[in-house]
This record gives sequence, structure tokens and C-alpha cells, in this order.
Amino acid sequence: MIINDTLWEEIEPWMIELRRRIHRHPELGLDTPETQKLIEDALDSLGIQHTRPILHGVKAVIGSEKAGEAILLRADMDALPILENNDLPFRSEIPGRMHACGHDCHTAMLLGAARYLKAHEAELPRPVVLMFQPAEEGPGGALPMIEAGVLNDPPVKEAAMVHVSSDLPYGVIGLREGPAMGACDDFTLSILGRGGHGSTPHVGVDAIYVASAVIQAVQGIVSREQDSFDPLVISFGTIHGGYRENVIADRVDLTGTIRTMTPATRERAVRRFREVVESVTGTYGAKAELVMDPGYPPLVADISWSRRVESVLQSELGGDAVRQIDPTLGVEDFAYVAERVPGVCLNVGIVGDQFTTGLHSAGLIVDERGLRAGAAGFASLALRS
Repeated sequence: MIINDTLWEEIEPWMIELRRRIHRHPELGLDTPETQKLIEDALDSLGIQHTRPILHGVKAVIGSEKAGEAILLRADMDALPILENNDLPFRSEIPGRMHACGHDCHTAMLLGAARYLKAHEAELPRPVVLMFQPAEEGPGGALPMIEAGVLNDPPVKEAAMVHVSSDLPYGVIGLREGPAMGACDDFTLSILGRGGHGSTPHVGVDAIYVASAVIQAVQGIVSREQDSFDPLVISFGTIHGGYRENVIADRVDLTGTIRTMTPATRERAVRRFREVVESVTGTYGAKAELVMDPGYPPLVADISWSRRVESVLQSELGGDAVRQIDPTLGVEDFAYVAERVPGVCLNVGIVGDQFTTGLHSAGLIVDERGLRAGAAGFASLALRS
């Protein structure tokens, strides 16, 4: 099995060191020059040719002389605007930034796979495209890289990505075929009332009261209009309004997100959300200013490709190392790749003895023994699928 190749004894500590270097210097969005340089330096050291399809994205090809369509392996590079809260010796050195979603691990795993595949380049059945993309956390780096031709030259036939999972133990990879991850539509809502003194609320239009009514009403879209077997979530994430205890607020600003799994439900949910917001605010004599920010589409894992991936991983990592997992309403801009070619996500377990909190949290600690499974999974697909 590939996972047991002794070459991993050299690659594993190298991967871990790369991951820690990235973790110390987290970068946000499309602005990832240090991470890009680390990737390019690593690829140079391995003798792997690479280009920049977009400013801070990297595309590399192994086995470019091989015949046939390529497999694409993707990792994301960006961090989150979170202040890290742990005492790791390699904790973030940039206040207010942290690799809290594991993209440092994703990049390290793809580089580990690259090193293994370069050593086995003669055995590759087809070309392998490595896609290192920024801005998965927003505003989105996959679509610009696609538009810049990352799926062309060589033409890509299938694709796979990794994502660390705080629901699985290290050494295990979770797979989901079909609808795997959700779509995202974020919103900014301002409710405009009429201010006044707290002793005479009947004179004004209380924007705080109206906001509370809106929050309650839109949840009825989920609980009373939506098929419970077709997922829909509407969440308000922030609410700001008011001046002091004896003033009727004339404005409340809210932000939130709508998560769905299917295009039809997405369209209906956004439409009904707008209708309910406007209806409720109008009923109470207020006005609504609603701005929708359409996000990533649903990630649908191609069923035939997913089953081939599962078979390969079971053979090369061991049957106990592969599990079927439930879908999630988390979003992922790899969905744009999966809209164009068959795609699948390898959910790599990172839970070990030091595990503290889940992804997108300030206290996340990754069991780095999971990196080997992710890198070996990538390598297995390139060599055996």
C-alpha cells in the first residue's frame, strides 16, 4: 500500500515543518505572497515546473509528457481573521490572523503528495495538475484560476481536494458522494425606523422591535415552508442598533447567511427571505434595505468518480481508513471546479490526543499525524485512479 511506503518517513517531517512555517505567517484572501513563495520554493527544490495563473495562485504539473487527460489535486492557502488562542510553539505571529480552517495543512499535504509523485513520476498513468489557490475563505480564488485556464493544458478530466475534519480521527478519510456541501448567500439588512424617547415609543417606529419580529418571522421559512428532508438554514450572525437605554432606535443593522443544498431551494429561499423581510418591516411602518451577496454554489461530488476514489483509497490506505460521512452546509469554492469536471473532497481526520475545538475557532489544534493520510490519499489517486 502507498501509505506504508518508507518514503513517507522522509516526507512526513518535511510536510509538518512546511505546515508550521505557513501557520506562523497566515495570509488572508487573495493576498498570499509569502505562502506562494514557500510553495514555489518547495516546488523548485523538487524540480517541478510551475506557473502563476493569477497573482498569488500556483499551478504545477507533474508528468507533463504523459498522454491522456490529467487529474487535478487542489489545496487552498488562505487563513482567517481570528486571533489565535493556544500556546503552540509555532502559533501565528500575526495578531488577528490564524489558520483556523486548516488550509496550512491542505497546502502541506499537497506539497507532500507532490514530493512523493515526483519520486514516482515514471509510474504516473497520466499528468497531474497541482492547484494551490488563495481566497477560499473569500472572495474566492477557484473561479479566477479556472477562468485563467487551470483546467486546461493539460486538460483536466477529474479533480480532488482535501479538507481537514474535526469530526474524524487522524489517519481516517471521510467521503461523501452526491450533494456534499452547501451553497451560501450572505446578506446585509438595515431596518430603518423612526427614533424617539423611550418613554413614548408610540411616537416613533422602534427598529429594534421590528428587527426582532423579522428574525422570528424568517425562521418560519425554515420550520413551516421547507421540506425537512431538503436542508435550509437561515442564520443571523450580527446585530447592531440603538444609542442608549432611553432612546428608541431608528436603525438596526444585521448580517447573516442562507445555506442550501440544491439550486431550486436556493432560489426559493432567497426570494422568500426578501418577501418576508419587506412584508414584516412594512407591517410595522419601517423600511428595509437588503443587500444579498451570492456566494459559492453547492458542491456535488460526482458519484461514479467518488466510488472510484473510495475503491482506490481503501486499497492504498486500508479499508478502516475510509468512511462515508454526512453532507454539510459548510461551503467550499472547489464547487466551481466540480461543476466543470467530476470532483470529490477527501475529508482528512485531524483529531488526536490534543484536540480542543473545531474548525474556525481560535483554539484549534491539529494532530499532524493526519497529514500523511491526506498526502498519501492524493498520491494514491494520481497513481492508481
